[in-house]
Amino acid sequence: MRNIMSIRTTVMLCWVAVFCLIGTIHSVSLNGNGYEFTVAISEDALQLDAEQRVPFLDALKKTMTNTSKMLFDATDSKVFFKKVNILLPRAWTLTGAPTSTYNYLNADMRIETTMTANDPETVVQAARSYNSKMCGQPGEYIIAPPQFFLNSNGATVKKYGDPAKVMLHEFAHYRYGVHNENGIPGMFIEDGDKFPYTFKNPRGEWQLTGSNNSKIEGSYAYPEDHTRYCEYPNTPDMTGVLTDLNCRFIPDMLATTGPTTSLMFMPFLPTVTKFSDETNHDRAAPNMQNYWCRNRSTKTIISKHPDLIDLKPLDASTNTVPEFSYLLPAYQTVYIVMDTSSHTLTDDTVFNYVKSEIANKLIPQLAATSPRSFVGIATMGGTNVSSSNGRLGGYLTEIQAPIQIKVDNNENILASKVKGLTRSSGQGLLIEKALLDVGDVLTNFTYLSGSIALVIKLNDITNMNEMKVESEAVHLFNSRNARLITFEYNDDSSKNVMERSTLLTGGTHFPANLNSYQTVISSVLNKTVELVRDPEFLNRRVQLLRDPFTSNSATPFRKFYTVDFVPSSIEMHFFVPVGRPSDYQILVNGTDGKTTYSLTSPEHVQKYSSWDRKYKIHTFTIPSTSSSTTATFMVNTTGEPLSGFYEAVEILGENVPVYVGGGGQTKNRVIDVEVYTSGKNGVLNMADIYEDPSFLVFASIRKGYSFARALYSAVASVHGPNAIQQSVSLRDDGLYPDLLEKDGIYTGFYKPTVDGIFHVSVLLDGYRRSDPLAQFNNNPSSRSIPIDQNEDSSYLEGGSTTSFQRWIPYAASLDVRSAIFYEERPARIMDFRIDNYDSENQKATFSWTSPQDSYGKNTSVASYRLVYSLNPDQIINDDGQIPETAVEVDPSTIVEGSLDPLQPFVRHSVNVNLVRDGSAMYFTINSKSTLGFESYAAPMVYLTGSEPPVTTTV
Repeated sequence: MRNIMSIRTTVMLCWVAVFCLIGTIHSVSLNGNGYEFTVAISEDALQLDAEQRVPFLDALKKTMTNTSKMLFDATDSKVFFKKVNILLPRAWTLTGAPTSTYNYLNADMRIETTMTANDPETVVQAARSYNSKMCGQPGEYIIAPPQFFLNSNGATVKKYGDPAKVMLHEFAHYRYGVHNENGIPGMFIEDGDKFPYTFKNPRGEWQLTGSNNSKIEGSYAYPEDHTRYCEYPNTPDMTGVLTDLNCRFIPDMLATTGPTTSLMFMPFLPTVTKFSDETNHDRAAPNMQNYWCRNRSTKTIISKHPDLIDLKPLDASTNTVPEFSYLLPAYQTVYIVMDTSSHTLTDDTVFNYVKSEIANKLIPQLAATSPRSFVGIATMGGTNVSSSNGRLGGYLTEIQAPIQIKVDNNENILASKVKGLTRSSGQGLLIEKALLDVGDVLTNFTYLSGSIALVIKLNDITNMNEMKVESEAVHLFNSRNARLITFEYNDDSSKNVMERSTLLTGGTHFPANLNSYQTVISSVLNKTVELVRDPEFLNRRVQLLRDPFTSNSATPFRKFYTVDFVPSSIEMHFFVPVGRPSDYQILVNGTDGKTTYSLTSPEHVQKYSSWDRKYKIHTFTIPSTSSSTTATFMVNTTGEPLSGFYEAVEILGENVPVYVGGGGQTKNRVIDVEVYTSGKNGVLNMADIYEDPSFLVFASIRKGYSFARALYSAVASVHGPNAIQQSVSLRDDGLYPDLLEKDGIYTGFYKPTVDGIFHVSVLLDGYRRSDPLAQFNNNPSSRSIPIDQNEDSSYLEGGSTTSFQRWIPYAASLDVRSAIFYEERPARIMDFRIDNYDSENQKATFSWTSPQDSYGKNTSVASYRLVYSLNPDQIINDDGQIPETAVEVDPSTIVEGSLDPLQPFVRHSVNVNLVRDGSAMYFTINSKSTLGFESYAAPMVYLTGSEPPVTTTV
């Protein structure tokens, strides 16, 4: 809908729309017509004074109550917030029910302090959502600082309007996958920008980019002084006495009449209560909603969401006040994993004694000292692996899923199940697969409270020839905030395999033999009870690299590692075949830029072997540095080619504790990397016909408000059923499936051929300067994330010249369904435009970039449909596709060029002879694949005319 503004003085108000992302499977759920919504208060919010906590909670509940009613009205009495869970920090002395179901990372909204140390207390950041998926797909989470709800001295309302409307706006982003309808100041179509602040509408008039169904009273003025009128430059070359890029349209907040739409444009207006629908949505406006949602209204997208599509409206008098529930994070989960194999080392005496100690001593002690802990029990044994349960290893047998130990009769239930464990003769032991399963199971219990895996290994392992799994399992634990406590029985301690892995998780390893096992198991249980109430991790490990290497005498292997958080030290691990003679050298340059460490340096030790005993492990411990830095390492040999593996682990200093309860974040933030997929709540229905049902992988990289604008490499590994594994390149180039170039979100496409559970790991590698790593032919303009945001004052975006690396195993999962029904459409044409219009001869030149027939294949599409109409709804339907009835450009009217497809990525151009009657004319285009599938319609373009579009109301 066209925006029409009249000149009147108004109060100051600034609406800030922020679009980013990050995420996981959501807690929000719909039961009938009521949502259950979860809010998690981060440990960061402990900066909130104790006397402010109850007022903050009251303000939060008031806002959510008002938002619930507004949501109910905006969805035509269909949905509201029936229940709101509020997960409190551990240190807040308020009563609540312990939970392991809800945590920081699966919460729908995170409350955390977003102000920096330099911000005055008067600064109030808005609530904002993160969503960079395809249109109609849910986002990752909403984030808001406590100050936003407190509205101290009216600061929130003055800057953003009613907090409840802001929350409704962000919830629509988050749940329904709709986008902003406003433009962005300083952007111009002439500069190639997509979302200009103003645009020339189909009538040839300049207007504010948006969507509203009637006049908005207001004026163009300066935000800091509404009495100083000005003119916003509609084009980058516009000049004038009053022309100023800092000028803004200031709506009159005292107006008694005004538009009722749209909540995705100006939700702060007192009269706005609805989402735009097809009767008043401005399909011509160059905003995010039109660009990404195929020129359809927000109401159209929301009405097609699975939550609402078959939902009956309730009576308008329905009580929409939510039920509020305070929850408390559980203390660390203890997952007991018992070796029930009986093939090599121990007899029933040892097995029964260990089992009895756990049942009769550990479980009662945990119940007495840590009643908010959850305890689970699993067994490992045998050589059978099955992926049917969707777990990573497909090996563990879960006897009892983690339950709160001090609820009902749970303590006795757990003790009885431990006592009932039995051994099976002749079984093997696949410790690698077992620990992968443990890490997978603990994912749901660790992000908020942390976990301890108590692993009782009584027998020798069965060789699976999968060395790399050792690293995956260890760093799976690290990424889940889980520590290992291992009891390893073996009369020959030199054959123990779990010490190194245990230490790498920050845990404790206990070797035992026939003479010591009774004393040792007592120490194991005491250590478990001691750690279960530990509020923080020290010396937290962050996995930077893990890759194979090959070196030969002519070409040594070279790579680099990074230190991106100070103070930190680095551990480098090199896996070399055990039978390899000493004809190789490993050189690691230190973080000081001066020292080089070798196999003879005291910083090197070769103590451990890999689990499969095929590799000896060389470990270098590099001292900490006073600043972020990048350094190289090298493996060379004078003999035959040498192949192995290497990994780099960053160890945070002891003064940088990772607080259990803050989502695993450090108090002073390390870089945030979160990985997620397309789909809804962890499920992807590839037969979906309304929106893009493709399997997409997203990796978001941030530190505070900074984000990674370029990486040397971003690669996802997709692990599927039946041992499927495939690498997927992730890009931040703005080309499908990536939505926006250089926004720090790297996106990739994967095409599964079977249904089942798929897991995603990511390896990220980036740097900003070329001089220390010239051998990699780094583009000098490429840059990774600003690591230390204020370190380099010469760099306008802030940040150092250091590198960035992360390897995150099994960071996300997706349940794929109906894969055989997936119709892979050609990528939607996103840069369709009118290059020139000859009004005298009525000829228009259209151009676009030729798409691929299918993703990743350099073959052209089969054909195009270039269509036009005097009415936008005749060329793009409610599904965002071109209707069969749309009128196509007659090939005989093409005077230059043709619609015959060109090779992918080639700019395609045609000049068309048009017949016009002076009305506005609308155009779009799609392509058809060689398999007959049509792409979605391109963003609509138009030629201005003297008449407004039929759908316009004023």
